[in-house]
Amino acid sequence: MLRPKIGLDWDDVIAPFNDVAIVMANEKYKIQPPLTLEDVTSWNNTGRASVIKEFYQSEELYHSQVVTEKTKRCVRQLMKIADVYIITAAYPKFMGIRAKQILTEFPEIPESRIILGSAKNLVHLDIILDDAIHNILESPATYPVLMRKPWNWQMTGILSVNNLSEFVLLVKQIMNAAMHKTSEIKEPSVLALVGPSGSGKTQIARELCKDSRFTSPKTYCTKPSDKHYYLTKEEFDKQNFFENTRYAGIQYGTKKEDIQAVLDEGLYPVMPLDMCGAIAMKRHFPTTIIYVSREKEALIRDIIEEDYSLDEKTLRILSIDAEKRNKEICDYVIDNSKLDGAEKVLYLVGTSS
Repeated sequence: MLRPKIGLDWDDVIAPFNDVAIVMANEKYKIQPPLTLEDVTSWNNTGRASVIKEFYQSEELYHSQVVTEKTKRCVRQLMKIADVYIITAAYPKFMGIRAKQILTEFPEIPESRIILGSAKNLVHLDIILDDAIHNILESPATYPVLMRKPWNWQMTGILSVNNLSEFVLLVKQIMNAAMHKTSEIKEPSVLALVGPSGSGKTQIARELCKDSRFTSPKTYCTKPSDKHYYLTKEEFDKQNFFENTRYAGIQYGTKKEDIQAVLDEGLYPVMPLDMCGAIAMKRHFPTTIIYVSREKEALIRDIIEEDYSLDEKTLRILSIDAEKRNKEICDYVIDNSKLDGAEKVLYLVGTSS
């Protein structure tokens, strides 16, 4: 992938949309407590924040969308290494305003690369970034990437980022994957286990840690668990995590010093991670990303048997096919259909040492 074609959504990816609607609603109705972005908990927005939908067809909202300088820098970084397209849905009566705004903010982008319309599944690109779950799941792109927002935090498994800066790094990782795959596993190094829900990542990590060469470093999360250090959301937000993610609405974080402490002992830190967490790890430490594969029927069966809510089970199942696309940017792929993944990882470590 020498120069990929990248599609960027506009609303809530490049320019704020729901944030602006929230400000407008708070100002008009003096809502107490004031609405925040976290009140928009679903794409349909049927909860407390549903009042903001009144402003979606307000011309004032469209004129109030301001693109930050940091966002502009990120988009221009992408333009240096890729062909960037803006793909955005807008009410027909506002399409002229939207097109003018895009051309004003990014005069470098040719008009032919500005696509106005809601049928994003008809646009074939290499990589897309969008905040709408349905656009990600229906996308024909090789790598659909979700921009994490409160209304999609329950989505699991698929490639996702917290901001455009992370997206730029992810694009570079995708582009360089073929040239920079790990040819051998250094000792010691982080073993990042990625793969769909139900593939057995946690079980593999548990089995490996019975061997004195491997250990699970400290991880923190916002749900009481016997596998992680529990922090309240307020405590979590105060921590200086170098890698953090949301999985099924729960926040997980890792501290750089905890990983380094394990490596300094000459041990392999073993970590089940999402793809972006694994890439973040690779930027800071010697890391091998191992994709754990398993047949789809077994994945679905395990997800159904877990004590998840119906919505969470549905989202985990929907993400299976999308997450399979991550194989190409991993260093190794192991088949865990026979639940012998730990043995296969041990073999990789043994043959690569």
